[in-house]
Amino acid sequence: MTKNPFFEQQKQCPVCNNKFTVTRVRSSACFVIQRETDFHVKYRDLDPLLYSIWVCPNCQYANTDKEFVQDFKPHELERLKKGLSLLKSEEPDLSGARTLPTALRALELAIRTAMIRQAPAIVQAGLYLRSSWLMRDLGKTREEVKYAEQAKKLYQQSFEKEWGHVSAKMSDARIMYLIGELNRRMGNNEEAIKWFSRTMSAKAINLEPEIKRLVRDQWETAREDYKKLQLKPDPVAPALDTPPSPAPVVPPADTGQVHASAKSSRGAKIKMFLNLYMDQINWLKSSANKIHDKHKIVVEKEMVIRAIIDAVMEKMPDLDDFKSEEELKHLIMKRLNVD
Repeated sequence: MTKNPFFEQQKQCPVCNNKFTVTRVRSSACFVIQRETDFHVKYRDLDPLLYSIWVCPNCQYANTDKEFVQDFKPHELERLKKGLSLLKSEEPDLSGARTLPTALRALELAIRTAMIRQAPAIVQAGLYLRSSWLMRDLGKTREEVKYAEQAKKLYQQSFEKEWGHVSAKMSDARIMYLIGELNRRMGNNEEAIKWFSRTMSAKAINLEPEIKRLVRDQWETAREDYKKLQLKPDPVAPALDTPPSPAPVVPPADTGQVHASAKSSRGAKIKMFLNLYMDQINWLKSSANKIHDKHKIVVEKEMVIRAIIDAVMEKMPDLDDFKSEEELKHLIMKRLNVD
């Protein structure tokens, strides 16, 4: 007798406390046939991805099976209750067997929920990435690219601005590789090469041999596509056994590093890493966030550092009367105050 690949469980919604039934897939019924380069896993008969989103039929709170039950803070819970009630819609039955379209709808409801509760960018990115996989399985290339583009933007936003406190869900190397691979899949080969190069420069890359292998393979693919499609000179290949020059992307704050690289009227900027203290990083982050909140513009931390250096250079073209970092600090403060 063939064992039923499905089983049911009772769950309780953390938003409205409604109890409902979810359909789950037995791991023994899932047979992997392919692992794609953007982490999409293809299965022989039954795809557990179709059942990975649970949806409360009462309030339509939707989340992944691993993140469904959460202890929300009072203001988060209130936001969810209000937002879900305002956006409640007629939906198909999502409690039993699912097709690709019904699974995609469950993911769309999960994205809606994540936006209402203002989930971290990396959480929303994962939902958009899953949606792009389902669109690929449905053969809808345009929609696949649309979802993948949003996933890429959110992963990059998380990597650059969430400062490590939520990126523990994925390693930095994994996020950087995925940003590069999503760029490559969308034809942004030059950008993909930069991210692959940056991935190889990550300190912990040797702890993730599978990611390192993927980076090597996909960097070569991006380089060949770059030559064929862009008709530009072949970018210089980074030495994959040694850390290559990092791409012009601001690294996460928990590394204590900031660098600059874009061109300006003063000539090309030189990529340079700085080791900063955490309070300095927090000040940079706070300054950039305040400017964004007030003027709705994005300010890179490296821009703030460059402006400070320029101000000091104008007031103090020569610095030679100090023997330590602390002496230099007091010297700068003294001279700036005098002027």
